[in-house]
Amino acid sequence: MAIWTPIGNAFVFSGHAEGAPLPVGQIALQAKGFAFKYANSWLARPESFSIDPLNLPLTEQQSSSSKLWGAFEDSTPDNWGKKVLLATHKQHPQNEIEWLLASGGAGVGCLLFSASRHQLPALHESPPFESLERLLLAADHIDQGDYQPSEEMAKLLEFGSSMGGARPKVTVHYREGEWIAKLGRRDDIFDQARAEFASLNMAEAAGIKVPEHELIEVAGRAVLLVKRFDRQQGGRSHYLSAYASINPHRMRVGDNDGPMSYLRIADVLKKTSADAFADLLDLYTRMAFNVLIGNTDDHLRNHGCLMTGANTYRLSPAFDVLPHPTEQGLQALIIGEQGRLSSLDNLLSAPERFGIQRDQARQIIIDLCQVTVHADQYFKDAGMSAQDTSILSKVCRRFNPVVESW
Repeated sequence: MAIWTPIGNAFVFSGHAEGAPLPVGQIALQAKGFAFKYANSWLARPESFSIDPLNLPLTEQQSSSSKLWGAFEDSTPDNWGKKVLLATHKQHPQNEIEWLLASGGAGVGCLLFSASRHQLPALHESPPFESLERLLLAADHIDQGDYQPSEEMAKLLEFGSSMGGARPKVTVHYREGEWIAKLGRRDDIFDQARAEFASLNMAEAAGIKVPEHELIEVAGRAVLLVKRFDRQQGGRSHYLSAYASINPHRMRVGDNDGPMSYLRIADVLKKTSADAFADLLDLYTRMAFNVLIGNTDDHLRNHGCLMTGANTYRLSPAFDVLPHPTEQGLQALIIGEQGRLSSLDNLLSAPERFGIQRDQARQIIIDLCQVTVHADQYFKDAGMSAQDTSILSKVCRRFNPVVESW
């Protein structure tokens, strides 16, 4: 019986431009962590960029880390993606390098991986929209643990394996682009696809940048379609999650605000954004919106930046936005001097860290409440039941009486 030797090295490529992917460097598994080195050919290119300007600057020197850099973690399959790969493949990845290789070009951003410097990563077309019903049925079976392996379906499902989160999703080709199709679980306490559609519409009405999105029905179930903002005509956009930029592994315990913080994201934007003033204002608005609608799943991987120029970034569109009515009271991230407490006082405790004054922060909250006051209409328009509309609307409007008295 042959013994499988785990792969400990991967060659990193970039698919940011038209044509063949360009070699960026090499990452290797070591006894005490990981090593990464940029390729000389990449360093010599005028259009080269740092994978992570704060943690992996462009240099000829080799970088080392006890943990995999977040910029690479962004490209690995998420929890759902790992579930898909484990269900559809007999050979399972044995380490982080093999998970990078298993991403198969479906990962967020422009990074691609190959076990050989001479074998370019294949850029596969996403499955056609017409296959959506079959894909969603297969995703259902994977979620329920009774999937029957199919080589054809395994290849199609891989395309939805690396876009963040643990909930069922697939990727399809739709309207000349790649779209993520998200569906709820049969045991959800409310229809999450419809709730997220309504929440994205509220965010958009409040002036928050969101991806293109549509709500459709497939086999009698609501499906939320969200256009991938990291895919463009002629190339892919490099993406860095807030988790990657903040790099919490290297931060000392008790270091200032702590790593899991909106304030830390603001610090990153001050260093990397091409328009820090606008992005800081947008970040504060999103933070306030998340508090107001009860979106407590606002962790670092649910925020990120897209590269817009040579090592400069802009805040990406908001995503994974919806109320969590059973998990109220604390945000996933620190929002102010009262830590993660979901309160108006906490929202108003440190606006200067976002480059705004307290009166500006109050006005942002007032403006947001003028949208959330109509939450019931957004949920109704999304086709939610009267009971779910009532429950979610109460969450979204719970601060309105106080704000209206300001």
